[in-house]
Amino acid sequence: MSPRMHSPSSDKVPGSPAGAQERRVQSNQLLQGARRVVIEHGDASYTLLLTRNDKLILVK
Repeated sequence: MSPRMHSPSSDKVPGSPAGAQERRVQSNQLLQGARRVVIEHGDASYTLLLTRNDKLILVK
């Protein structure tokens, strides 16, 4: 996997205290061996899909 290119300021979460870093979760922790997981956000449901080409797609 190639390193992510970003500026140091992109690690900060908007609205969080100065110096706070974004939370990172590995995709395998979310998927737990499945190829699809449903994420509920408020009244909406989103589906995170793992493709045959090992890409992730998020659909509403």
